[in-house]
Amino acid sequence: MKYQTISYPLAPQSPVHKGLLKPSIQPNSQIKDGKNYNSYLIHVENHSGTHVDAPAHFLPEGKKIGDYPPEELIFTHPLILDCPKENNELITGDDLRRVNLEGLDCIFFRTGFGKYREQDTERYLTQNPGVSPELVTFIRENFPAIRCLGTDTISISCYQKENLGIEAHLNAFSEGLSEPLLLVEDLNLGVIKDLEQVEEVLVIPWQIVGVDSAPCTVLARL
Repeated sequence: MKYQTISYPLAPQSPVHKGLLKPSIQPNSQIKDGKNYNSYLIHVENHSGTHVDAPAHFLPEGKKIGDYPPEELIFTHPLILDCPKENNELITGDDLRRVNLEGLDCIFFRTGFGKYREQDTERYLTQNPGVSPELVTFIRENFPAIRCLGTDTISISCYQKENLGIEAHLNAFSEGLSEPLLLVEDLNLGVIKDLEQVEEVLVIPWQIVGVDSAPCTVLARL
């Protein structure tokens, strides 16, 4: 059994969605300065780096990420789907036409856009592909066992198509269909060489009381 981390570590240079503050990690108490121990001050918005959106991100009465028990953050029938996309393209139902979704509980879309995260950060932040609102609704209506979607882009919202991004989030979180989805954004899916080896996915959010969503570590069991 082997585990692969498919999330990014947080660092001051981590790209974050436009409008968010950059992470700040500052030394506080330091042994090199004659103190007895090391400590750091960490200042970060909760949608920074690889993070998991819960319904409270868009819905005032929605479930917060801290409300999820561990078993709801473990996915034993995941799919990482190669879904190549260029600037501002949307992932749609056509991308799932030849995929059997029966029995799945998690889908991560690998658009290939992760390669721009470091080599062309501005493109990664402002030209990213997104997930269409119609696809989100289709999944919830027809495959209620699927509880989580994720992408290797800064957000499931295409930056250039803001209204569609808002609609996609609302479609994921709204009541009245299957259980609301969790959304994992800014995944590092390029490290998985053989997609069929992924047998289980664990989403491990920071444990912070009262926040809608949180940075997370995501592990894939191979």
